[in-house]
Amino acid sequence: MPFGEFYVKELTKTLRGSNRNITVDNWFTSVKLADDLLKDKLTLVGTIRTNKPDIPPELLITKNRNIGSSMFCFDKEKTLVYFKAKSNKMVILLSTAHDQPTLNENKPHIIDDYNATKYGVDTLDQMCSNNSCSRKTRRWPLCVFYGKYRVSQLMGDLQSQQSAQEMCTKILPNSTKRRAY
Repeated sequence: MPFGEFYVKELTKTLRGSNRNITVDNWFTSVKLADDLLKDKLTLVGTIRTNKPDIPPELLITKNRNIGSSMFCFDKEKTLVYFKAKSNKMVILLSTAHDQPTLNENKPHIIDDYNATKYGVDTLDQMCSNNSCSRKTRRWPLCVFYGKYRVSQLMGDLQSQQSAQEMCTKILPNSTKRRAY
């Protein structure tokens, strides 16, 4: 199982069956993950890399496409959308939460939803870069190790913060809250 898929499944264990949406970036997004989350009654919205084998080759031909153009692909519960934002920039998103090719001011509605909910993804990236132990290296196994260690360290920090908050709420009664000024 790829690392990105593993992390998403671990972090969403408590959300299974809650019909919530999970927003991820291209490091985590895959069609297999989208299918697995659908089985757990969770939807997924995320950018997907262009080198994935699940993307139709017709979608990657960009020479004759206009700026602001969109192309949608549907497969049962999954929607894949291609959007050419600039002359040299294209965005591909995978969604299991959308089933209609709706546009909002010439931009797919899927992109608006992704942009509205991606703050958690940006926060994870920022927290990982702040606490990085990575070193410059040309050896790919070391890069994989550093990435795995960085996210594991962050998950451990978050769990210890949550445990500390739970302990404080058990020790301090609700009547000792700070006054609002």
